[in-house]
Amino acid sequence: MGSGAENPGNRGPKMLKGSTGMLVLLIAMSAQAQGLVLEAEVMEGSTEVALPGLAPNRVRYAVLHHKHQKDQASLAAWLQHHAGAHVSFETLDGAAHEAVLERLKHCFGRGLLLYTDSVRLKEKDVIRLRLEGKN
Repeated sequence: MGSGAENPGNRGPKMLKGSTGMLVLLIAMSAQAQGLVLEAEVMEGSTEVALPGLAPNRVRYAVLHHKHQKDQASLAAWLQHHAGAHVSFETLDGAAHEAVLERLKHCFGRGLLLYTDSVRLKEKDVIRLRLEGKN
C-alpha cells in the first residue's frame, strides 16, 4: 500500500509536472540555439551617463524584463548563458540600435541593457530584442 506501483495514478501529476518543466527547458534551449526575438518592457531607463575616459561617448542603460509571460523562461535562460552579449533592439519607431545585455543575478529574468545611441528608453516602453546564441 502507498507505493506508486499499486496505484499508478498517484504518479501521473508528478510526472506531468516534470514533463512540463522539461518541455519549457527544451523550448528555451532551442530558442537559444537559433537566436531569440521577443518584446521586452523597460522597468527603468537612464539619461546619458558620462563615464570618465569615454568622452565623447556617453552611456545609457535600461533595466528590462519580458513583456509577455510566455517569453519569461526563454529570456531568463538566455540571460543565464549569455551575460554580456552584444544584442540589438528596435524601438517602436522601427529604429535599430546596438547594445550589450547583462544579466542581473539578483533579479531573476531581468537584464541590464547598456547602449550609446541617443534614444531614451523610459519606464513601460516596449522594445523588440534580438538575441543571438553567442557572446
